Amino acid sequence: MLIGVIKETAPDENRVAITPEIVEKLTSDGLQIVVEKNAGLAAGFFDQKYCLSGAEICDSPQQICHDCNVLFKIWAPSNQECSWLKKSPLVIADFRRTDNFFCRTFRAFALNQIPRISRAQSMDILSSQDNIAGYKAALLAINKSNRCAPMMITSAGTLPPLKVLILGLGVCGLQAAATAKRLGTKVYVSDIRPETKEQALSVGAVFIDSPTDFFDYDIIITCAGSFPRAPIIITPAKFAAISEQTVLVDVSGNIDFSISSPNIYRGYNLPSQTANSASRLFANNIYNFFRLIYDFPSQNFNLDFQDEIIKATYIGEKQND
Repeated sequence: MLIGVIKETAPDENRVAITPEIVEKLTSDGLQIVVEKNAGLAAGFFDQKYCLSGAEICDSPQQICHDCNVLFKIWAPSNQECSWLKKSPLVIADFRRTDNFFCRTFRAFALNQIPRISRAQSMDILSSQDNIAGYKAALLAINKSNRCAPMMITSAGTLPPLKVLILGLGVCGLQAAATAKRLGTKVYVSDIRPETKEQALSVGAVFIDSPTDFFDYDIIITCAGSFPRAPIIITPAKFAAISEQTVLVDVSGNIDFSISSPNIYRGYNLPSQTANSASRLFANNIYNFFRLIYDFPSQNFNLDFQDEIIKATYIGEKQND
């Protein structure tokens, strides 16, 4: 069984789908791993480390795609990459950003469709990557602000803490709130789901049912829903009521695309900016999923389509007619 990993070609994508640690686990179980040269370089994983963990390094992504039985990827294969998949391998990736145009037939599992059940938590790429995105969003917003984050009491005077508003309290929003709070800011959160109030309080944030006045906040982080199908929360009319000093970080696409401002940071792939940590979590997710669908003793796939996780993630064979 040969597992292939190639360098991601999506714009501004620095993550890699496998780490040396996961390579070592898989090769110790008798699997062959081939990684494209420098596939992990942008994430801080060097070819030498992959080799020491048991992987082979190959210069040609075409050859890897041609030979592999399984292809691990961050994003679904591009049209060009699909044309290299001659043996109809099994592809495991995030399929959110694909036009479903496939040049050849292959079986695919979409990890973005992992069900939110306790048994699948270790495979859930949305949760793991959203945690990274929330953390990075808080850091970016504070870094872009022209004020200090925590309250500072000095001999020259007292500086009040930044006021941070987070819209959307999923995994990303909760991590953004927790990170901003740890850095000493005053955090407010809002979500249409009243049951998230308890989560907000657990990280020391103030829960707001429906914010109407955005003017007083120094930072606004929007992370409601998932890009590119997130609801628009900040319309041009609402943006007009926001202070010119307010820094906005849009994680999910909640700010109207017609709005242009130097204070808006549209970060729809923040995990790529923390590529080492994000890759480690993604690789663990993909490894745990692979363990579900592959029987190591027999060295064969075990695709039980009665299993809730397998059924939810299987895309099936796609064909370009």
